[in-house]
Amino acid sequence: MRSLPNPLRFPVVSATLLVVLSLSTGCPKPKSDDSAQDKLPLEGVQLTLLVVDDPALAAAVRKTEGEWRTQTGSTMDVVETTEDAVLAQTAPSADALIGPSHLLGVLAERDGLSPIPESLRGEGQEDWNEIFELARSHEAAWGSSTILGVPFGSPVLVCYYRADLLKRLRKSPPRTWDEYHELAALLADRANLGDAAPPADAPWSGAMEPLGPGWAGLVLMARAAPGAKHPDNYSTWFKVDTMEPLISGPPVVRALVQMVTAAKHGSAAQFEANPDDVRAAFWRGECGLALTWPTAAVPLDAETQAAGSKIAAGVVELPGSREHFNIDEGAWQRRDSGDDLSVPLLATSGRMGVVFERSDHPAASAQLLLWLSALSTDPPLSARSPWTTLYRHGQTTLSENWVEKPMGQALADEYAKQTEATFERQQWAFALRIPGRKEYLAALDEAVLAALRGERPPAAALYQAAEKWREITQRLGVEQQRTAYQRSLGLEP
Repeated sequence: MRSLPNPLRFPVVSATLLVVLSLSTGCPKPKSDDSAQDKLPLEGVQLTLLVVDDPALAAAVRKTEGEWRTQTGSTMDVVETTEDAVLAQTAPSADALIGPSHLLGVLAERDGLSPIPESLRGEGQEDWNEIFELARSHEAAWGSSTILGVPFGSPVLVCYYRADLLKRLRKSPPRTWDEYHELAALLADRANLGDAAPPADAPWSGAMEPLGPGWAGLVLMARAAPGAKHPDNYSTWFKVDTMEPLISGPPVVRALVQMVTAAKHGSAAQFEANPDDVRAAFWRGECGLALTWPTAAVPLDAETQAAGSKIAAGVVELPGSREHFNIDEGAWQRRDSGDDLSVPLLATSGRMGVVFERSDHPAASAQLLLWLSALSTDPPLSARSPWTTLYRHGQTTLSENWVEKPMGQALADEYAKQTEATFERQQWAFALRIPGRKEYLAALDEAVLAALRGERPPAAALYQAAEKWREITQRLGVEQQRTAYQRSLGLEP
């Protein structure tokens, strides 16, 4: 384990910050006597921090309470809660919250959130500026320029592959979904694997994907993103001006047709699987390709670790597409030479800190979140959470803290570099960050599973899902949803 630099450092001591904190707490301007000079910047300020659906992260944050109090004079009360409870409570009684990154939009629209002060994120504020670009400038943003969140890491799905088996097949890791499906078919046939094939009575599939409750729709969106995201169009899952659903359009239909093809080379177990289940199955040697992400926060059992230690593995970004669909022209277009083929789907998972607008101490709350986000601990604070990944340039040298043991150091470093590159992409798409997300995704889950099980053709299944999306939007209010969707894309309605 590498040693961590500057343990438990407090990343604030600028004169600007002291002014912000003084204004936040209502403290009088410091006097020139010794007692004033000795006064801590947040003396007597009490902050309440909600941590949503993340007991491991809440426990890690609680361990920092003493250090926060020693350095600032402020006390921190960490309260655990659930997403359902937050959504049911119209006015959560707290100063700040750390929860699923997609909640930023819902809370901004419903409760009002306080912007993260420019004094904490301007020139020279390295604790902010070393956060990956897409995380700090886009996933933490709402509207065209308002930064409402402090990132704690947001994993995107990646593709695990059996490097030893690809070498035997003389194949490279997949760059496009067509290549992925070709590999899945080759890997599914044990005859192609020779003496490297698993025993005939052992579980085996060419590819495994997390298609359980809450995941099937997200996997479809991640697969569809490279085709649906066009640089000339803001609209991806809805038309931005009308909120007409686009999930029954050509990019998503094509992606679901491809999913049906891939499912033929998978196992029935994936229909109940989440990313943790898929990851464990890969390291048990049960599939050749797997869509998941690394984490050290969900331990593998001893048997799985032992099996995984014998596997030569690799990890690449999700495959992409050489074409994308232009909604305005109603046509597929070839990507320009040199363009990225992959388009990451952000807000699939992740954790984001936000400050409630009604907080009596908004600047102090923002400083607490940034302090926690930048804190150097061993292991890094948010690495304790199963919902995060590395999100700072400085964390790429600490990659082993973010991955499961069978990966090994070399592959961990490769994953860290890959994640850093993913969050510098010029094109990306968001999983839904608007009110009703759970309902929209449930309807999409249903459509995906109906198509995969052969109950409905992909186009028909997605047509039904689009009808349900229209109903959800009408019930929640078309104007309200349009405003939220436009802001989620970085637009000001």
